[in-house]
Amino acid sequence: MRDLREESSGMNTDHIATEAPPFYDEPLIYDVLYGPGTATEVDLLTRIEREHSRSLTPRPRRVWLEPACGSGRYLRVLASRGQPCIGFDRNRAMLAYAQERLGPQQKRRCRLLHADLRRFADAVGDDAADFAFIPVNTLRHLMTGPSVARHFREMARVLRPGGIYVVGISLSCYGEEEVIEDRWEGRRGALHVEQTISYIPPEAALRREQVISHLRIRRPRGGEYRDCSYWLRSYDESQWKSLVRRSPFDRVASLDDEGRAVGESLLDYQLEVLRLPR
Repeated sequence: MRDLREESSGMNTDHIATEAPPFYDEPLIYDVLYGPGTATEVDLLTRIEREHSRSLTPRPRRVWLEPACGSGRYLRVLASRGQPCIGFDRNRAMLAYAQERLGPQQKRRCRLLHADLRRFADAVGDDAADFAFIPVNTLRHLMTGPSVARHFREMARVLRPGGIYVVGISLSCYGEEEVIEDRWEGRRGALHVEQTISYIPPEAALRREQVISHLRIRRPRGGEYRDCSYWLRSYDESQWKSLVRRSPFDRVASLDDEGRAVGESLLDYQLEVLRLPR
């Protein structure tokens, strides 16, 4: 499945999607909707980290980094398992919620920072992390080539040489795609959130995929509907490979959502494993 992760609302439209999902300033709604299944996703990332980080010089504990960490759902699982981790986001409401959801032991293992996808290395620190991950198409909210190039340069600063960066991304096949619809659902107590998302195929010349979101929120006091539409930058396989070649990273694997190597056919969603040369 694809996701709608966005850095924040009200950002510079030269670089970021023009409209954030209508619930990103409401961390509880976001967390309830996307929380289910997080532990399973972390299990997969852990397997990838173990497989591809063997060449790193040992240190007491490897540090994980999540850009645009949102409500901190991945970080909570990591910290509960004893994993040192860092997360950053541009949205202060999300960061406050993420901090509140961490228990005392988790807070000792997790550092949360205010930064965005294009400017975060000074906040995180050089060589601060060994493994980083940006799942569910978050990177595609950066809408221009220069903004993505800057993101990769910043990531190269914060990762140790030999470090791994896992990018979850959906690649396009221009002219051959149809409208895709996904549905998400989450519950917490009396709160019930449902979302239906339509992805409108991008045109090769524009390189923008339109996302249309229909959200239904049900609480004891009543229900409400929220609709919005925004854009994600698109890449076909050759454009993605070209982008990575121009970055500081090497592309070492393409995996499906169960960690198996991708064959010749593009998937609806895949995990791109990038390594920073030593």
